[in-house]
Amino acid sequence: MVEKTRVQFRVRVLRLKLWEKVLVCGSDASLGEWDPLKAFPLTKSATDSDVWVGNTEISDVTDELTYRYLVGYYLDPCTEGSKQLLIVHRWESFLMPRSLQLSTSQNFTVDDIFGNYDGNALVSDGWIIHNEENVVLLRVHSEALKFYKSSYRNKEHRVKIVPFDVRFKEVLSREDPIFGNQYVNGSIFRNKIDYLIFRTRTVSLEHLAFRIELFHEMDRIGLAYALPAALPDLYGKATFPIISLKNIPIGQIEVDYMLVKPLPMDHSLRDHIAVSWGRYWKKRSTLEVGHRGMGSSYTKMAAARENTIHSLSEAARKGADYVEFDVQLTKDMQPIIYHDFHVMVEVAGRKRDLFNQKVRHHQLAIKDLSLDQLHLLHLEHPDEHTNKTWRDLSLDQLHLLHLEHPDEHTNKTWRVTPSEEEDEDDTNPFPHLRHVMDSVSENVGFNIEIKYPMKMKDGTHECPSYNIERNEFVDVILRNVIEGAGKRRIIFSSFDPDVCCLITLKQHIYPVMFLVVGPTTRYTPFQDIRTDCSKLAVNFAAGNGLLGVNFHSEELLQDAAALHRAEQFNLVSFVWGDDLNIVKNLDYFRDLHVDGVIYDRIGEVRPRRNTFVVENESRKALPIRTPECVSNDNCSYDVE
Repeated sequence: MVEKTRVQFRVRVLRLKLWEKVLVCGSDASLGEWDPLKAFPLTKSATDSDVWVGNTEISDVTDELTYRYLVGYYLDPCTEGSKQLLIVHRWESFLMPRSLQLSTSQNFTVDDIFGNYDGNALVSDGWIIHNEENVVLLRVHSEALKFYKSSYRNKEHRVKIVPFDVRFKEVLSREDPIFGNQYVNGSIFRNKIDYLIFRTRTVSLEHLAFRIELFHEMDRIGLAYALPAALPDLYGKATFPIISLKNIPIGQIEVDYMLVKPLPMDHSLRDHIAVSWGRYWKKRSTLEVGHRGMGSSYTKMAAARENTIHSLSEAARKGADYVEFDVQLTKDMQPIIYHDFHVMVEVAGRKRDLFNQKVRHHQLAIKDLSLDQLHLLHLEHPDEHTNKTWRDLSLDQLHLLHLEHPDEHTNKTWRVTPSEEEDEDDTNPFPHLRHVMDSVSENVGFNIEIKYPMKMKDGTHECPSYNIERNEFVDVILRNVIEGAGKRRIIFSSFDPDVCCLITLKQHIYPVMFLVVGPTTRYTPFQDIRTDCSKLAVNFAAGNGLLGVNFHSEELLQDAAALHRAEQFNLVSFVWGDDLNIVKNLDYFRDLHVDGVIYDRIGEVRPRRNTFVVENESRKALPIRTPECVSNDNCSYDVE
């Protein structure tokens, strides 16, 4: 009879809350086979309250056991017959898990420190793993506080938000950007200066309410209540009256809120934690990213039509490490590659009458066109000619359409769809995301910018009456990527900070970077101040567990301080912008050792080779590949 292998886990975990538990999840069936819902629970040591212990028998005959530690707590859905659900609060998110060799003995004891392994330290917030689980984000910013008397206006106030029936609560403050416990008297909030984000999780959303407490120093001066009926949607604003301790209205507070729903897909794909890329980055020389493939073709006349399979493949052929492209959804919820939210439809035949130069244009939103309709039409890029929508056009008119793109500088339009002479599949616009993943070389990574329309500071909106809800929008794209990306390197990015939050909270597999415009004279700023203040952008990225920030070159060429702040929080820094199309600016950012640069016409001025291909060739050329290199993620990239 073969003696079973027994392992005793001992792990030191500091600063646990009273209700938090420690679990271990790993490759063996006794540890859940990488399913966090089946993780093995540890118990607190009787002799040291910071140490958690547990003994298990390894069920599989194997030479190696791999595992990670999790910190979680249990919430009660409060429904008849339901059991408590494990919420993953924090977990060890190293690229590769801990490893224990089992070949020399039948009994093992491991002494670990949570979040520290093999000289690395990395802990990430948990993602949503239950269908009943939701994350609620409340934001207090801008001129959120309004008082009826000047005596209140001239004081410094502190805000504390307490969920009614959820024990777990945390706050993200402006100066300390990492989520943590609230102070007993809340966090300082000053109108037009501070930006506070409060976060909580619940499995009983219909019963969740909030008490908003207002303090001056240590004295509580007022209360407001946010009941479930006051937060009816998944995203919005709400205003609540502030009542003094003498039950007199003294003012009001405005709160933004967002509800994050679970990603509806196969649990075994979404939550498998053997490998996680969400916070992983290997420091190299600056990576080079092809902007929309080979660059903007409609306004800068790149050789290949932007955001097409041909352009992306050409950038890969010319040595791009990653290609950047924009993804949005059609009317029938299909993810396509296209930059703008509108196209300009010209009512004309394919062969325009040379003697009749009068052209009728109609602006259509991508959201109002199905994938099949986009592929049937010949389109133009949007202009300011009309405000007509798809629904304004008759069937006969639609049969006569082709699409073009406007040149912002000359008011000319450039054809989006191929002419009859160049009608090849790879040059067609609006390729489906899955088709792109299947067609472009797997050696090149994808920097997928998620295009969700935003409000602008001048009061306009990128796509008025946009009716696709954020959760559903993000879910479609995530499912397509998780199911179809294979071993390809993926980085998500977005100018919408709420979209960045959604991606991070719905999955752990792929990293997210926050795109920021910063101070600019070239573009109309977004209304959300997190996108035009690099300090807030860095705080936001650090506090929400993002991989890093994608800065605008315009700002950094004037002042590179934002890069240094990002470095303080171990954030990855990319740079985008038209300035990078000038070689000396590219060299400047390489000398600053930024992690990535995004620019047009990659490989044309300076021939280059894909960094990952070169690395793989170098490894294969080694006469002996040592065991240390196989298991150390700083040496081996094979798992990619």
